[in-house]
Amino acid sequence: APEPRTLKKHDLVTIVIREESTYSSEANTELKKQGSIDAKLEDFVKLNIKNFAIEAGNFGSAPGVKATGTRDFKGEGKTDRTDNFEARITGEVLDVKPNGTLVIQARKRIKTDEEEQYFILTGTCRAEDVSADNTVLSTQLYDLDLQKNHKGAVRTATERGWIPKLLDLINPF
Repeated sequence: APEPRTLKKHDLVTIVIREESTYSSEANTELKKQGSIDAKLEDFVKLNIKNFAIEAGNFGSAPGVKATGTRDFKGEGKTDRTDNFEARITGEVLDVKPNGTLVIQARKRIKTDEEEQYFILTGTCRAEDVSADNTVLSTQLYDLDLQKNHKGAVRTATERGWIPKLLDLINPF
């Protein structure tokens, strides 16, 4: 029988990425608040400065405060998202744990005209999960951290500007 292949630190392994995710969320919020204040000052004390005496006072017309407030808020939100990500990326074995588990990290940068894509992948897998053709599926990686970032004109066109972001920050409703 052939000897099992042992992977060492700094060996290269190809990760076959096949990730699918679906996310859906819906929320409705309705808030109504109503308040009312009605206050009058009918009688109060007055100070007589001539003889330094406190006397009962009466106002010709009672001063008052009257306030009423109403606030209504209604918010709705809905999100539906489906992601499929397929790629192949070569990673480096950063560490081999005493039990034979491999810690792998992979980076890839693709630049096309003004567009750039960055892939960063880290994870841990068993050495026996690496197939004879030196590949491992992303679904076999434990603690998988997969980041895909874009830069360029297309990404910039889809970003919100700083004024709408500021208005969202200061808008209390």
